[in-house]
Amino acid sequence: MISLKILKLSTALSSLVAMGAAAPAWAQDSSASESSDQSIVVTGVRGSVEAAATKKRKSKQIVDSIVAEDVGKLPDNNVPEAIARVTGVQISREHGEGAEISIRGMTDISTTINGNDAASGVDRSMNLSDIPAELLKSVEVYKTRTPDQIEGGIAGTVNVELRRPLDLDRGLTVAGSFREVFSSIGNTKSPYGSLLVGDRFDTGLGEMGFLVNASYTRNHYNETFLESETPGVFAGTDLNSLPADQRTTTIVPYAVNYGVEEGRISRPSVNAVWQWRASDQLDFVLEGNYFSSREKRSRDRLHLVARNGTYNLSDITYADNGNADYQTVQGLTVTPATGILAGGPEAYYEKVKSENYGGNFETHWHNDQTQINFTAQYNKSRRENYGILSVYRFSTAQSATLDMDTDVGSGRGPYMVFNGVDLTDPSEYLLSNLHDERSVETSRSLSSQVDLTQKLTETGLLRSFQMGARYSNRKIRFTNGYRDSSPRVAGSSPTLDDLGYDYTSTTAHVSGFDGPTWFNLDGASLLNNFDAVRSWLQSTSTTGADWSTRYPDLSVGNGYGSREQTFAVYGQFNYAFDAGVPVDGVFGARVVNTWGISDSVQTRFDANWNPTVTTSSGRGNFVDVLPSFNAIAHFTPKLQLRLAWTKNVQRVGFYELRPSRVIELNNLTVYAGNPDLKAYTENSFDASLEYYFGRAGSISVAAYLKKPKGYIYYSVAQEYVPEFPGAVGVPNGSVWTNRNAGGGTFQGYEIAGQTFFDFLPGILRNFGASANLTYLAKGNIDYPDGSDNNAIGMSKITYNLALYYDTPEFSARVAWNYRSRYRTGVFSDYPEFSPYMDATSRLDAAINYTPVKFLTLSVEGTNLLKNNAQMWWGKDRLLPYGVRLQARTIQTSARFRF
Repeated sequence: MISLKILKLSTALSSLVAMGAAAPAWAQDSSASESSDQSIVVTGVRGSVEAAATKKRKSKQIVDSIVAEDVGKLPDNNVPEAIARVTGVQISREHGEGAEISIRGMTDISTTINGNDAASGVDRSMNLSDIPAELLKSVEVYKTRTPDQIEGGIAGTVNVELRRPLDLDRGLTVAGSFREVFSSIGNTKSPYGSLLVGDRFDTGLGEMGFLVNASYTRNHYNETFLESETPGVFAGTDLNSLPADQRTTTIVPYAVNYGVEEGRISRPSVNAVWQWRASDQLDFVLEGNYFSSREKRSRDRLHLVARNGTYNLSDITYADNGNADYQTVQGLTVTPATGILAGGPEAYYEKVKSENYGGNFETHWHNDQTQINFTAQYNKSRRENYGILSVYRFSTAQSATLDMDTDVGSGRGPYMVFNGVDLTDPSEYLLSNLHDERSVETSRSLSSQVDLTQKLTETGLLRSFQMGARYSNRKIRFTNGYRDSSPRVAGSSPTLDDLGYDYTSTTAHVSGFDGPTWFNLDGASLLNNFDAVRSWLQSTSTTGADWSTRYPDLSVGNGYGSREQTFAVYGQFNYAFDAGVPVDGVFGARVVNTWGISDSVQTRFDANWNPTVTTSSGRGNFVDVLPSFNAIAHFTPKLQLRLAWTKNVQRVGFYELRPSRVIELNNLTVYAGNPDLKAYTENSFDASLEYYFGRAGSISVAAYLKKPKGYIYYSVAQEYVPEFPGAVGVPNGSVWTNRNAGGGTFQGYEIAGQTFFDFLPGILRNFGASANLTYLAKGNIDYPDGSDNNAIGMSKITYNLALYYDTPEFSARVAWNYRSRYRTGVFSDYPEFSPYMDATSRLDAAINYTPVKFLTLSVEGTNLLKNNAQMWWGKDRLLPYGVRLQARTIQTSARFRF
């Protein structure tokens, strides 16, 4: 019923947009909209919507934009949240903010800053959440590509445009903002602040400008989750409790969890720019930026293993989910056949620090016929992670009772009870293991590019020719290490009371559900007393020697490094002709040679888990030819049709390519990289019919067909491993690695419209609306595991509805975002149980009041209906994965500009 109402509302808003398009010409400010050379000053909601429409209309590619309403004011709190309102874009959310992005059902995107490649750590792209919204001028989502753009990201490119001083008014500009965000879960408060100082002035050497734009944000988050892990069949003594004919077909999650994730992410950032326009023909840009995130977070959970191989099972009931191949366990009681129950609290405390430095130099020269651009960039990043995990068991646990599918108040999830345990008694908590781990990843890259544009003719077919070349050199390194301990006091595991360190309580707060409260060591307290903790472990643990140093040895883990170089050349023609209607566009090709070398650690564990560490290396060299064709047919000054064909390539990630293997002889399992992976390629066919009217009005209908090949996914398979016993060539072990899938098809349609109702009388003319809908008719990848072939991150339906009100003194916005269910991973062991996220939706609103010209006060709310994230195992909802609670936030802010 709710979905039906939403669709009706979507139809109503689309009709309102169409009314704006059909309004009489005398009711529209056509003179303002039709002047293509007019400089648009972006202020307020109307200015933002108008500037985005202008960018889309003039672009050579199919692109959608979000433009800041004013200095320091993007419509949402971060980049992913803002572009979630763009047609064809879907996002996932993590820790109360937008996170992973997919475009038209595909998740492999590239990121650029002011058109220059931007990546962080060992990744191919940058975490856009680390770029504060306050620093941005606009965000552009490119759905097609021309040869002059950097290769990579077959889903599309997200370009972040930072402000530059010559964008500002002449003279001194000082602007800033402060926000406080209040969250409904955990009663957290999150401050955000920014300050921009810029000056634009004339000198005897030409016009100059400088700008410094700084921001500091701190996001406090608190998320409760109830979830299950990895469905599979029983093993070991567990099987004795099952009928012989059901032992290979009875499915149950590996474990269930109640938990809370809480923490804070601080993000200090600064962007500094100097510009010099020496003449009308020559200018220079020198800029540097620093983006950082520093996070402290805890993940405390009550954990119970449901299939341990050492249980006696009883009270087994089965779910009625209609699956003919497997019986899914609804509930059961597990009792240890020997030893202690495999369950209890687990507390993970982590500190993560990420720093990204960037430098960019540009110079541009042109005359009436020729334009030459040169750019050079240097980027450096470092990400360090340190975490400490404490694992507990209950000394009095006799058994545990589980229900895998129960109403937990805010959704469906697991329920568990530890029988015989008093959760309020710390003497029943035994410290089973204390584990810590550290990883460091670094990246350095240097690139340069030169571009030439030469006008050919004013009236001929080929109007201009562009060519250019780009060289890049990037070095990355990842190292990690870990260590474990099993402390003993008087021959037994110590209790919380024995340790003498602070412990804290955690409660799974879920509305309508009586969540338990349990204890665990406080991670921050452990780190504050870590020298004493290590000294204690050295005297009480059989692995005490490993704890003699502050951090674990970074050579123990699965480290790797790589140096990758690329050289690309491109050529493209800008053309125009008349075929009854004016047609113009771009065609050409980009040719990229990529070569590199990588090294990696290989670790082999013998039957007694003694490691042997060696190194290995690999090389690669390959060439990609990427042609493209773009055409725009202008039926009228307001109506145009875009057609595009593009070939794209997505380079394989450094982690996936590493020539690394961790060999575990004890359980005949290998965890490996795959240097034989092929690049992920795609042929894309796009069409977009666009109609523009009024100052900010537009309606567009688009269709696309993407044919990818070589999608990369992670899975396990039985393969021959030379280090394991068995006949040569006969599969004798489980190998977990990334693999190339076969081909695929992504086919979809988009419709979007926006307008302000300038034709209406009185205050009604200040209202505006926007609506967009993306329908992905097909989003399939040919996985070889026989699964349903739905692509990861692919939602069939996504739509956005928004209603605006805008005057110089007062503005308001109400926005609704909906995304249908989508697959979140490939579960190759049991494809029918691959994880899916249920449909998600959010209602946001904002009110802005400008009492004086230089000051704006705002109140904004996100997730006003407190919609949560519900996940399932299997597209047919065979078993609840669980639910994660998401907070409603209310924020107040003040912005000033002089």
